[in-house]
Formats: sequence, structure tokens, C-alpha cells
Amino acid sequence: MDCSNPSSDTILNIDSLGKIPLIAIMEHASIPWAIKDTESRIVYMNNAAVECLNLPVGFDFEGRKDEELPHPCSEFAEEIQAQDRKAEASREGTETIITSYFGREGHMAPFYTPKFPLYDNEGNVIGTMLYQKKFEFIHLCDFFNDLSPSVITLDTPDNTFNEKELDIIFYALQRMDEKEIANNLHLSQRAVEKRLNTLYSKLGINTLSALRDYCHHSGHNRYIPKKLLRSGVNFFW
Repeated sequence: MDCSNPSSDTILNIDSLGKIPLIAIMEHASIPWAIKDTESRIVYMNNAAVECLNLPVGFDFEGRKDEELPHPCSEFAEEIQAQDRKAEASREGTETIITSYFGREGHMAPFYTPKFPLYDNEGNVIGTMLYQKKFEFIHLCDFFNDLSPSVITLDTPDNTFNEKELDIIFYALQRMDEKEIANNLHLSQRAVEKRLNTLYSKLGINTLSALRDYCHHSGHNRYIPKKLLRSGVNFFW
């Protein structure tokens, strides 16, 4: 075959893109890909996803929800499906980090999991698609005291707090005091105390302990600011 003169069937242009099956792209990928409908029922998983979840050979996953899978992630079904709904509602999708036992060897590891809304030809959302990549943290302790099964989100649970407040909250949840938070944010201790007082007033509380309790109930304990992962942590795929 003469590669210098490709046939019309092999020329890639804007018109030919519509003829490329989405599933074909996922089938040839070495990383996990999956598609769900708007009820979080699994429609498709590629072989890499089946291997990643250590599903039995021949397991019929189609139509099942996360809680029906024979995998430890099933215990996070409610949180995972909440992220599905959030992805459907946003053109930007969502980004999470799921820590569980992955692969045929069953090793615990954190996996970066972006999700995107899936549209039909009329622009209606008909589900979500996602892929996963393993995180290899060099300084994992910068973010987690212990590696344990969890779902970590890179998107804020709600709009209660602004970016500066979320920075304070993140470090407060790492059991840091005002001085340690100030050192990590390159601020004066006085500035941190002022921001904490603003948070306390907003929530009607007056201690770091009460702030942590609030965040554990609101879901902010599962949030990590994106900028910290992108600039403050060394990692590779």
C-alpha cells in the first residue's frame, strides 16, 4: 500500500470524523473507558475497564449499576452516581479521584476519573462517558494521611465558599493549625486567622473542629483544589 497516496476512505478531515465510531476509539484504548445512561446503568466498558475492575471473564455488566458490580467500588455507588449527575449537568463534566482495589492483582491505587456528558444528535444529554488513569503520587502524604478507599472530587460540592476559603478548608481538613495553614498558603498567620473568622461567621461556628465537622457532613472533605494537583504535586501516568 502506498502511504503517500491514501485512499479517500483513509483521509481524515472534518467530514470523515463523523464516520469514526466512538466505540472503536475506546476499544483500541489501553486505558479504561466506559459509558453510562442517565440512570447510571452501564452501557459499555472496554476491555481495559473490565480488567481494571477485575470483573469475572464473561461477566454481563450491561444494564447494571455501580452497586451491582462485584468490586469494592460498589460501596461508593451513591457518591459515584452523584458525580454522574453533576457531569450530565455541566458541559465541563467532572473530575474525581477514586481510590480502591484495581486490576487483576487487586492493588489499592488512586485513579483519576474525568466524566463528560454524552449527547444525541439533537443536543440532548443521554448519559456520561468516562476514562481512568492511574495516579502515581511521589508525595502522596501531601494530600492524604493514609491511603484508603475513597472518592475524591476536584469539583466543589456547592457554591458555599469562594476559592480562598476552599484553600483554607482543604488544609484545615489535613489537621493543620493556623500556623501550618499559613505556611502552606504562603500567608501570614494573621491573614489565615482573618479568613477562618470569616468562615466561622458564615457557618455560625467558632472552632476549627466545628469547621471540620461541617465539611465532613457537606462533602467538602472529599474536595481537593485542582491547582494543588497541577502545580503542587509531582505525578506521572
